[in-house]
Amino acid sequence: MNRIFSPEFFLILAAFLWGGTFVAIKLALESVPPFFFIAIRFWIAGLAILLIYRKNLFQKGNLKRSVWFPSLLTAICVFSGYAFQTLGLVYTTATQSGFITGAYVIFVPILQILVEKKLPAFRTWIAVVVVLFGLFLISQNDSQWSGLLEQLRFSKGDLLTLASAFFFAVYIILIDIFSKKIQEKQFVSFQILFTAALATVVFPFELIFFTSEGQSLRFDSYFWMGVIYTSLFATILTTQLHTRFQKAVSPTRAGILFSLEPVFSFILAYLILGERLSSIGALGSALVLFGILLSEMGKWNQRKE
Repeated sequence: MNRIFSPEFFLILAAFLWGGTFVAIKLALESVPPFFFIAIRFWIAGLAILLIYRKNLFQKGNLKRSVWFPSLLTAICVFSGYAFQTLGLVYTTATQSGFITGAYVIFVPILQILVEKKLPAFRTWIAVVVVLFGLFLISQNDSQWSGLLEQLRFSKGDLLTLASAFFFAVYIILIDIFSKKIQEKQFVSFQILFTAALATVVFPFELIFFTSEGQSLRFDSYFWMGVIYTSLFATILTTQLHTRFQKAVSPTRAGILFSLEPVFSFILAYLILGERLSSIGALGSALVLFGILLSEMGKWNQRKE
C-alpha cells in the first residue's frame, strides 16, 4: 500500500472524524433537543446499514436470541453513552467534552477487574491518577490559578460527559465479550438499529419539555450537517475504517492513534467555534492525553500482538 495511505493514515482519519462529532453536535443542539438528534442520527445510520447489508441481515439464523439480545445490551450502553455525552454538550464546550470523553480508556481496565478478576498493571493506576487530576483541571477551565480551591466547582456538563465515558467503557467490555460470538455485520447493524429505537422511545417526552419552554425545532443547516456528518461519516464510515484497518497494525499503535481524537476535537472547536482553553484547562487536557497514552501502553503491553 502507498506509504501515505497506510493503515495508520486511515486510523488517524477515523480519529479525526470522531473528533469532529463534538463540534457537529454542539452546533446541531442549537436547533433541536439532544434525544431528538440522537434518534435521527441513528435512524439515518440504521437505514444506511439496511441498504448495505439488506441481503443477509434478517436471515433466519440472524434473528436468534443469541444474536439480538447481546446486541440490545450493547445498544443500551451505546445509547446511554451518547445520551450523556449529547446532554453534556448542552452545558459544556466541545473541547472539554472531547477530552473528558477520552477518559473512557481509564474506566476500561478498572471494569476489567470485575470481569477478569485481575488487577491492572501498576502503570494503569498511575494513569488513573493522572487522568483524574487532569479532568479536575479541565472542569476548572474558567477559573484562575489564584484561589483555585476556593473556586472549586464541577459543571453539570462535565459530570454528564464523565458519565458518558463510563458507559462507553462498559460498551468496550461488552464488545470484547460478544464480538467473539456474533458475526460483525449483524452485531454492528443490530446495535445501531436498537440505539435508534431507544432514542425514539425517549425523545417524545423530551420534546414536550423542549416546546413547553418556548423553543421550537429548527431543521436548519446546522441540524442537517450534524446528523449527516455523525450518522454517515462518524458512524458508518469510521466503523468500516476501524474494522478494516486496525487488524493491519498492532493494538499499541492503534490505541495511540485513537488517542488523537480529543486533540482533533480541540483543534476543530478552536477553528470553528472559537473555543479557548485557559492555562488551567490546557494543563488538564495535556495530563488527560498523557494519561490516556500511558494507560493504552500499559494495557496493551499485557496482550499478545
